[in-house]
Amino acid sequence: MKFSVFALAAAGASVLAGGASAQDWPARPVTMIVPYNPGGTTDILARLAADAIAAAIGQPVVVDNRPGAGGVVGATLAAGADNDGYTIFFGNNATNVVQPLINPAVMYDAVTSFDGIATTADAAVFIGVGSATGVTDLDGMVAYLNANSAKYGSAGVGSMGQFSTEYFLQQTGTQATHIPYQGSNNAVAAILSGEIEFMADPAVTRQIDSPMMNVIAVLSAERHPGYPSVPTAVEQGYDLSLTGWFGIFAPEGTDPAIIAAMSAPLADMVASEAYQEQVLTMGLLPNYRDAAATDAVVVDDTAVFTQIRDAAGISIN
Repeated sequence: MKFSVFALAAAGASVLAGGASAQDWPARPVTMIVPYNPGGTTDILARLAADAIAAAIGQPVVVDNRPGAGGVVGATLAAGADNDGYTIFFGNNATNVVQPLINPAVMYDAVTSFDGIATTADAAVFIGVGSATGVTDLDGMVAYLNANSAKYGSAGVGSMGQFSTEYFLQQTGTQATHIPYQGSNNAVAAILSGEIEFMADPAVTRQIDSPMMNVIAVLSAERHPGYPSVPTAVEQGYDLSLTGWFGIFAPEGTDPAIIAAMSAPLADMVASEAYQEQVLTMGLLPNYRDAAATDAVVVDDTAVFTQIRDAAGISIN
């Protein structure tokens, strides 16, 4: 897939000329560490970003998949790499925010270990409820939870699904028991079988036409263009918004000129029709944030997720 990033190569070079430590960059290929196996959502997005950056800087960007420990293995390698612009990291809010908050073995910090380059996509969170509950909207969900001892599922302890659901429960003053599964698909299957009642996860959109599940809300400011029939929580009178994201980072202290040269072509990539079509097909939202905005979303999410963690007592121990 081609994007219109070639014209940015010259612009990137002129930006770099202003920084003494970046004058000779890039003299060799750049490595992009991806903390998951090939073929998954994060890996696909990472390879699109790698191609866009490579076209702009005139050097290959080699994707290095380093899965393990929920993304911690790859993130740790990236955080400890030299900050010379030759190692970057494609992560998400799970690797860069959640894991440092819930895993005492994590040796990197959500805010201080990385410098943001850009985000390229967001993951909206949808609430799916088993049809047997009779729940078809958020008012019905709150009433059901107040009247019943319900169970919700997630992809595991500390997952975005757990944090999203606990956020919903905390904001609505309701309660439910968490049942962690090995992956979102297994949790979705548990709803369909009646083992649990609901979950908050992008994966529920795969059952949007199923008679066994009602997708009742999306926790974002606007309706998802891929699922326009699903109302937002705000539309239903609940001021709830929590979104996952995917983005590129460099080890802390990387020259700002190098970061700018890699961020610029990603803006053009995200704006392209081809990229937007592909990302929407994946159930995601194209969303470019520049370096400063990427750093800001990490800081903001760390504060929000810390509150959720503390109120719910979320920990991998």
